[in-house]
Amino acid sequence: MSLLPARDSPGALPAAAAQPSPRYLWLLLAMLLPATIFEGYDITIFHLCTPDIARSFHLSDALVGTIAAIVRAGGLMSFFVVTLADTWGRKRVLANTVLAYALLTLLTGLSRGVLSFVICQTTAQVFLAAEFGLAVTVITEEFPDAARGRAVSLLLTSAFIGVGTAGLLYGPMAATRFGWRAMYLLGVLPLVLIAIIRRRMRETERFTAASARRGAPRRSIFAPISRCLAAFATLGDTRVFFVALLCNCAGLAGGTIISFFSLYAERERGWTSGQVGLAFVIAYVAGSCGTLISGWLLDRLGRRPTATLFFLAASVSAALLFRSRSHPAVFAALAAAMLSYQAARTATCALAGEIFPTNSRATGFNLTVQVIGQFGWLLAPLAVGLLSVPLGGLDRAAALCAAGPLVGALLAATMVPETAGRTLEELAPDMPS
Repeated sequence: MSLLPARDSPGALPAAAAQPSPRYLWLLLAMLLPATIFEGYDITIFHLCTPDIARSFHLSDALVGTIAAIVRAGGLMSFFVVTLADTWGRKRVLANTVLAYALLTLLTGLSRGVLSFVICQTTAQVFLAAEFGLAVTVITEEFPDAARGRAVSLLLTSAFIGVGTAGLLYGPMAATRFGWRAMYLLGVLPLVLIAIIRRRMRETERFTAASARRGAPRRSIFAPISRCLAAFATLGDTRVFFVALLCNCAGLAGGTIISFFSLYAERERGWTSGQVGLAFVIAYVAGSCGTLISGWLLDRLGRRPTATLFFLAASVSAALLFRSRSHPAVFAALAAAMLSYQAARTATCALAGEIFPTNSRATGFNLTVQVIGQFGWLLAPLAVGLLSVPLGGLDRAAALCAAGPLVGALLAATMVPETAGRTLEELAPDMPS
C-alpha cells in the first residue's frame, strides 16, 4: 500500500487547510530527513568516540556518565526554541536551527578542553532536538491521517544514514592524528547545504489555517505554552502524562545502551574499535527495521498493541545485552535491543505528535518527548556510571536499565488511548488563544 493515500476521508482537515499533493509531501519528507540523519550521526560519534574522548580528557566512568547526562540535557532547553514555532511558524524556525547546529558542531570539533567540549555539545543539542521535534510536528500536520505512523517511521529510519556513516568512519578516523575531532568537522558542510535546500519548504497547511482563524500573528511565546499546559490539565484520560512516562521508560534503556555500550564492549569484552563500529552499524540496521515495522504496525494494529509489544521486547533484550558473555550473544542482543528500542520510540513519537492541538502541537510534543520525557535518558547514564563500582562492574549496573521498558510495556497495555486512524482535529481541537 502506498505511503501517501490519494485523499483522506472528507472532513479530515479544516476547509482552510487543503491537503498537500503527494509530490510535495515526498519533497517535504526529503527536506526533513536531515533532522534525524544528523541526530543519528551526532549521537553515534559522541558515544562511539567515548573511549577516545575519555583518554583525551582523562575521564573516569562517573565523569563519562555525568558528561553524557549534561550533553543530553541540552535537549531540554530546546523547548525555548521549539515554542517559537507555535507563534512564528514551523518553516521560519527550521530555517535557523540547522545553521545554529552547524556552527556548534564546528566549534565542538575545535574544542581544546573538556569544558569547551561540553559547552559546545550541550548547546548543539538545543538545536538538534529542536530540529527533530519540529520535523515530527510538520509530518504529523501535513501527512494524511492513515499514513502518519509510516511517515514518522520513515523520518526516524533515516537516522541510520547518519549512524551508518559514523560507524563506518569511526575505525579509520580513530587511527588518524585528528581522531574524534574529525568526526565532527566532517558534518559541517552538509549542514550548510541543507539550510539552502530548505528554502523550498512551505509553512504547514494546518498552521496556516490555524493562524488565519486566530487573526493577527501572536508574538508572545507564552500563548502556546499556556495552551500546552492547559492540555496537560484538561485531558481527562491523562494521555499526555502517560506518553511522557513512556518516553522515560524507553530512555532508561536507550540512554544506557547508547552511552555505555562502546566502553563496555572495548573494556570488559575486549572488542576493537573496528568491531564496535561494525556492531553499531548492524545494530542500527536492525533499529531501522524496527522503526519501519513499528510504523507499519502503528497504522495496521494501532498504537497501543504496537507500543506494548516493543517495550516488552526492549526490556528482555536490554537485560540480555549486558549479561551475555560471548561475542555472538552480545552482538545479537545489541541488535535486538536497538530494534525494539527504536520501534518503541517510534510508537511513542507518533502518539505524542497527535495529542496536542495545532496551535500548541510543536510546544506540546517538545515538552512531552524532549523535556519531561528525557529525564530517564538523562538519569540512566549518570546512575550507571555511579553504580558501576558499588555493584561490581559496568555490566551489572547497566543491566538494571531493563526495568524501564518493562514498566513501559505495562503502561502501554493498560493506560495509553488508541489514536490510530483518527483525525488530528478529532483528537485535539484547537484551543482558544
